[in-house]
This record gives sequence, structure tokens and C-alpha cells, in this order.
Amino acid sequence: MRTALQRVREEPQSTKARILAAAEEIFAAKGFAGASTREIADKAGVNISSLHYHWESKETLYFAVFQDVYDRIVEVIRKALEERGSSRRKGETIETVMGTLFDFFVEHPTIPRLLVRRLVENDEGHADIENRVLVPAWKVFGEWTRAYGGVRRSEVEANLFMLTVESAVLFFLLDSAHVRTLLGGSVRSPEIRNRVRDYIIRLVPMLLGRRER
Repeated sequence: MRTALQRVREEPQSTKARILAAAEEIFAAKGFAGASTREIADKAGVNISSLHYHWESKETLYFAVFQDVYDRIVEVIRKALEERGSSRRKGETIETVMGTLFDFFVEHPTIPRLLVRRLVENDEGHADIENRVLVPAWKVFGEWTRAYGGVRRSEVEANLFMLTVESAVLFFLLDSAHVRTLLGGSVRSPEIRNRVRDYIIRLVPMLLGRRER
């Protein structure tokens, strides 16, 4: 799978890459059960034989979509950490990373929908995604949280922090009618985006149990 995704990243205009991008969009809109390979093929502008040639099956594509999404999230955070370096103020690095991650989700609106749909579906038929993609990625996130959070915390506490932040970010970025009504517009409008982004960042020190700021 890693090799297939490497080829996608090396050739983003390739048929393989177009199918993967179409699958991400369709799975985000309809979930695994509601999506069909024919619909994904149509979205990518390829025939169904080409889809199966490049990705074998809907199950393979579904796994690849999540592997690709989490690889991208890990890479976004890794780059933000490298650019930020160490900070004198405890936890400041995580606040900076949170802003970067928020921007990434805003710029890729299918990803919040895909992740929330996965939470809602919560089936046991794709345990490989949970065990081979989500758990390893969250371990990395947890290590970073404990390393840069500024306060010594257990793995459980780090997971509680990450789940809370994830819930808040994904809920806002679903950009549902309910949220738009309460906020007075779309979270993707510049003014509301900045307001929500700042709010999410200000949540970080509170959730990390810090009082400064």
C-alpha cells in the first residue's frame, strides 16, 4: 500500500491518483456502504476496469484513502514541528501546530467529513484501518502531545486531550447548517474562519491544564 501511495504522490495527475482523490470525495459524502466503485470511476473519469486494475477493490481503495489521509496529517504536523522548533513557553508549539492543522482541514473539506463519517459508521468490518492506520498515527500524535505539551501526562490524558480537540475541530469544520446558523455564516468565510481558528487555539492551554497566556 505504501508503494502505491508513493506512486500517487510522485504522479498526482496519474490515473491512479485521480481515482484515489475521487474515492476520498465519494467516501466522505456517502460512506463505505453508500459508495460504489462505478460512481468513483465516473467521478475520476475512468472506466470501471481501470479502477479495478489500479486499486483492485472498493475495500482496497477505502483502506488507501485512510492511509493517505493520515499520512498527510502526520506530515503536516511533522513539518509544523520542524519549522516551529522548540519554544520557551510551555505548550506554545502545540498551539502553533493546532493552527496549522486547522488550516489543513479547512483547505481539504472532504477530510473532516470523511473522518466524522468513519466515527459514525463505527463498523467492525474495517478493523484493519483501525489497527494499521489510526492506532499507529494516534501513537505518534500522543508522543508529540507528551513531548510538546509542557506538562507531564499519561497516555490516557494525552488521548483525552487529542479526542477533545479532534471533536471540536471536526464539528466546526463539518460546516453544517446548524453551525452556520449559530455562527452567522460559513466557517470557510475569512472572518468566521479566523474567529473559530483563534478559539480552537485558545482551547489548547485550557485543555492542557496550563494557566498562563
